[in-house]
Amino acid sequence: MSRRWLVRGIAPVLCAALALWLAPALALRFVLPGLAARAGASLESSGVWPALPLGVAAGRLRVAREGHELELSDVRAVLLPGGPRLDARVADGTLLVRSDGFSGESGFVRIQGVAIESLSTVLAAPLALRGQADGVWRFGSAASVEGTVTRGAIQLTSPVPFELPFAQLLISAARDPASRDWDVRWVDLQGVQLAGSAQGRIGADGALALRAQIRQLEEPVRSFFGLMQLPTAPLPVEIGLDGTLAQPRLTATAPPDGR
Repeated sequence: MSRRWLVRGIAPVLCAALALWLAPALALRFVLPGLAARAGASLESSGVWPALPLGVAAGRLRVAREGHELELSDVRAVLLPGGPRLDARVADGTLLVRSDGFSGESGFVRIQGVAIESLSTVLAAPLALRGQADGVWRFGSAASVEGTVTRGAIQLTSPVPFELPFAQLLISAARDPASRDWDVRWVDLQGVQLAGSAQGRIGADGALALRAQIRQLEEPVRSFFGLMQLPTAPLPVEIGLDGTLAQPRLTATAPPDGR
């Protein structure tokens, strides 16, 4: 009799533990696609299994929105004592997301060897930039970003489509908690045709207000500067960078103090 009561007592606990263990996988497979659809996106997954101690693993996860898509592989999201952690591969690169605690209000995102244009699906604003990115974005009240983009280009559209190629771009910026604007402490761009640095601000809406100093200028970028009626000599020359992150624009007159 006591054994029967013991089994009856343990069975509900085991069922509850099993349900809790399966919950993340079931949510990814059946609940999250509906939530993504309500937000104007689509979410597809395959090879979904529960992960220890409490989480979910997926062989492939595809997120699509507004004509852009991000495909992750070897996805693993688990709850750890310090907070949630997500690891995934993005093509040949890696993605790591960690939250400080369980509120999700702060933490960091680290990418290594990821094509930055592949992140357009999850970015708040599109970037007129391509290349391989490595860096850390810390989110929360003290948000900041530091990283590099290599073997890439800045894509301009006005007055004619043109790409400013570079070998390496370095950036360090921090967000003002009050205005939500980004204070760009420095940007350094190094390439054969163009090299320079910039400082200023990026608005919360993606508006650019940067002052750039060009220290190296070679063809065909020099001719493009001439077409834009930008100064080309004597080096270094100073120009402005305004417009938006999606449509940056070079100007002959730099804004005072990068604002």
